[in-house]
Amino acid sequence: MGCVRSHGCWCKALAHAVKSFCAVVLALAVLPVDLHAESERPYDQYWREVWAGADVSANTWLVYSGATVAPFGHIHKDGIRLRAAAGYGQYSYEGYPAESKIFKADTAFVDVLAGYLKQWGPLTAKAFVGVSFIDHSITPFDPENFSIGEEFGVKGVIELWMNMGERTWSSLDISYTTAHETAAVRMRSGYRFTPSWSAGIEGGLNIDGQSRCKSHLVEPDGCRLNDNDVVPKTLFDYGRTGLFARYEWDGGEVSVSAGALGQVLTPGGKIDFEPYATVNWIVQF
Repeated sequence: MGCVRSHGCWCKALAHAVKSFCAVVLALAVLPVDLHAESERPYDQYWREVWAGADVSANTWLVYSGATVAPFGHIHKDGIRLRAAAGYGQYSYEGYPAESKIFKADTAFVDVLAGYLKQWGPLTAKAFVGVSFIDHSITPFDPENFSIGEEFGVKGVIELWMNMGERTWSSLDISYTTAHETAAVRMRSGYRFTPSWSAGIEGGLNIDGQSRCKSHLVEPDGCRLNDNDVVPKTLFDYGRTGLFARYEWDGGEVSVSAGALGQVLTPGGKIDFEPYATVNWIVQF
């Protein structure tokens, strides 16, 4: 259900409440964590996890943060998980024709999820379901953009981690929400050079309702196409590939990555690449 389409008063009030919650979660998650009181707690008793990160490319930036809680046990053992995450960013893109107009946008999201972690030998799997809110506020108004405005939706997430021997590992994260029909896939495969240091390759794909309009994979109601059947690009519509480095310790990790991203779901098949960089920080306590 979208507030832009329904204009329900309660939905708009809920949108403002979710934005406020997004700001609170972000503020709490990025505050310095005082681990002094936890200094005597063994690693196998950690039950909270906080993370923060940032993505930057030529025309976009996004910062995000969140927290996961294992209310009945260890953060890395089987059991129930509760998660909240939020983010904010800005991006710009060219209208059609390219020289006619530049669109600028603010974007924000918040997820409130519940799930379960289960281990099968070297495989660790997490599954979450919950509510997601995504906002694309575009200036000036873009009549050809399907993914615009505030929307709530149901969200599902699957996260997999596989240890393939003592030194090699791979991860796969998949998510989908009905809010703006937004989906994401990210894969990493790394090699541990030391117990703390690993590096490897990564790849990913982010799409939304506008991507589906543009790719002609499906045509949701309301797809806005101009006379030349060209639709401008949006922030969450790109494939990416690159390299990463990761440093981990008992209770946390830091990773950085860099590479190239570009639109991949275009009718003509042409991909214009641009550089990107990502940094992520995670701590358990």
